[in-house]
Amino acid sequence: MEDLKQFKSRAGTLALWKMNGFTSIPTVDSLEEGRDLAAQGLPSYVKNERGYLKFVPELLCDEAAEQRKQAETAAKIAETQARLLAEDQARTDDFKETNRLKSVADMLKTPEIDWLVEDKIHRSGLFQIFGASYTGKTLVVLDLVMSWCAGLDNWQGYRLNNGGEPQEAVYVAAEGGAALSVHVDAWLKYHKDIDPSRLDGLVFLDGGDGDHMFLGVGKSDVEAKDSWTRLLYEVAELDLNPSLVVFDTQIDLAPGVDENSNTDMVGVLREVKRLGDTAGFMAVVVHHTGHDGNKARGASGMMGKCDAQAKLTSIGEKSGKAKLEWTKVKGRAVPQDSISYHIQGYRDIPGFDSEGAVCVPLDKTAAAYSEISSKRPTDDTVRLIMNALTNGELSVRALSEAVGIDRNTKAFKDAIEWMTYSNYLTQSKQGRSSMVGLAPFAVAPEDPAINS
Repeated sequence: MEDLKQFKSRAGTLALWKMNGFTSIPTVDSLEEGRDLAAQGLPSYVKNERGYLKFVPELLCDEAAEQRKQAETAAKIAETQARLLAEDQARTDDFKETNRLKSVADMLKTPEIDWLVEDKIHRSGLFQIFGASYTGKTLVVLDLVMSWCAGLDNWQGYRLNNGGEPQEAVYVAAEGGAALSVHVDAWLKYHKDIDPSRLDGLVFLDGGDGDHMFLGVGKSDVEAKDSWTRLLYEVAELDLNPSLVVFDTQIDLAPGVDENSNTDMVGVLREVKRLGDTAGFMAVVVHHTGHDGNKARGASGMMGKCDAQAKLTSIGEKSGKAKLEWTKVKGRAVPQDSISYHIQGYRDIPGFDSEGAVCVPLDKTAAAYSEISSKRPTDDTVRLIMNALTNGELSVRALSEAVGIDRNTKAFKDAIEWMTYSNYLTQSKQGRSSMVGLAPFAVAPEDPAINS
């Protein structure tokens, strides 16, 4: 048959056929009969499955367009496959020609670590962030991704090594949907000085639309439509080269695996890390805490596969404030600094026209004050401690026994820390014993937490 454009210009729409004198157009029993008539330059109708008449020349035009689109997609996939095969062959050639072993002198020439977030997150590999529900894990990761892709020079006060240029990233959002979209909208409205076009390199696989990506590892049985390979082709089709890929959440990466099995979960994270190292991007996985709220949920071996790991905890109950602390950075001592922020939306930010929320950084003074304030004991606990001190109980051990609260519990430690910060108590060290005593004044009038 003729070229699609020529056919469409001649076949055109029903109106064009009628203009050419075809007033009595026959109805055929099948599309194949209509195709034969079209080959002779004649139009026809055919009924679809629901009994509606369809104009055959228009159906054939749509069919030809779909075939051309499929052919173009197949060509792009074939081109990507050929490139990957060529790269594999190049690596094989290198294996034949190059000895990989290094001398001490060679090791001294090894370049410094390449950072995405200075001294915190590497340029490639695996970064796991974990925290309890409602601590804002997705929000703070989204803030990182959008800050990185917009070419901002820092994220929550940490330097970003993007040279001030927009970057490319993929966000695999297992849940996605409106719950994520509103936060994307909020970020752009909060950063109103950022041109949205700077984020053209950021794309989402939206689980809210029923679109997913699963890894075929362990016990996972993955269909082609949900595979990493398909996502790779879609990224290549958009001509993107992401430096950051987020998997939110980790448990959605491989259906069927046992979260508490080191064999299963280390296998999953090993594959994620391999993808990041091989393709040169940092893979970020979002995970939950375990029962004690202090470690990542599930298998203990996960930390060993991470290049970097950070824990997210709430500051107080229902305060909307949280703190991100680093538990591992490969090649560095564990950082002692942290990120603290307040999740804020239209109720907190005047004139903020968005249903979503953003992570507003807390300075160190405000963060410290919020954290200490969240540990305020009950009035009864304060009264018991003050009475015990008045009666001469000075050591932490004696004080604990006097008030009937185990000195090793979080409640007791938090109470002593808050009362010290609030100038109820002074503390000193005498040998191995911690001593406490009455402060020169019992209340700090300028502290609203005490007077509330």
